[in-house]
Amino acid sequence: MKKLALSVLISSLLATNAFANDNTEVASSSDHLGATVQSEQTGNNQQLTEAELAEMQKKLNNPLADLWLLFTQNDYTSFKAADGNDYTMNSFKFQPVMSFDMTENYNLILRPTLQHSSIEAPGMDRESGLGDSGVLAALGPKTDINGWIIGGGVTSMFPTAKEESMTLMGADQTAVGPALIALNIGEVNTYGAVIQHFSGIGSSNNVDEHGKEEDINLTDIQYVYRHKIGPATQIGFAPNIQVDWNKEGSDRFSIPVGIGIDTITKIGKLPVRLGIEAYHYIEQNDQFGPDYGIRIFAIPVVPKLF
Repeated sequence: MKKLALSVLISSLLATNAFANDNTEVASSSDHLGATVQSEQTGNNQQLTEAELAEMQKKLNNPLADLWLLFTQNDYTSFKAADGNDYTMNSFKFQPVMSFDMTENYNLILRPTLQHSSIEAPGMDRESGLGDSGVLAALGPKTDINGWIIGGGVTSMFPTAKEESMTLMGADQTAVGPALIALNIGEVNTYGAVIQHFSGIGSSNNVDEHGKEEDINLTDIQYVYRHKIGPATQIGFAPNIQVDWNKEGSDRFSIPVGIGIDTITKIGKLPVRLGIEAYHYIEQNDQFGPDYGIRIFAIPVVPKLF
């Protein structure tokens, strides 16, 4: 039963799904937009113009843009099990995104993740508390190259969860690996992917069918499509495919499809992106896997501190 409970955590505890994103005018508009955000924070409470909203939307669509963000996201997921019962999980993530000028042409993005999770599964009562924490560090260009924004870096996850069963894959293990960001930028459409791989290091609580210690070996692929329907509004999706290489056959894969909408508004003096997305899983673990999910997110834009 413990192994079934561990599968719940694949979706909730991978804090790797916050980037979704686009722009061809990042560099040319950077200084102006930064000044706009700073002005909003220092007392100018007028509404953003249509042009400023469109510009902000483009910047928010670029995971390597020079913005500071307070990314908050809540994922509600329903699971189905072989016993015929349904189970639910809720994961709330806080991910401050910080951009630093490394050179004239490149930005360094740091995105630490803290999360609170509440989960249930066959054979276990609902557990709630602090989940694993992580850090993504990525380096990339400030402008697109032939329409593409390409970046790379290192991703990591640390077993800070309150309970062993709430850690990534239930392994209670540190995991690190490479990260790749590749997005095609357009005035109306944006598409691409954010790919991260996690390999466990150190001791793991998991064992394979032969009783041998089993390290985390997990790939997360966030595939992105956005279509602009207004200066500040877009429809699209950015779900996370997950591949557990320790499993066999189709049980390796969790594949969601869905749709969502987001828009930019102001709350007080802060420009904020608000959005909702809904997903259905077309492939999952037969014994215990996600069935559908609802994601709600809010992303305030704040001035760069340094």
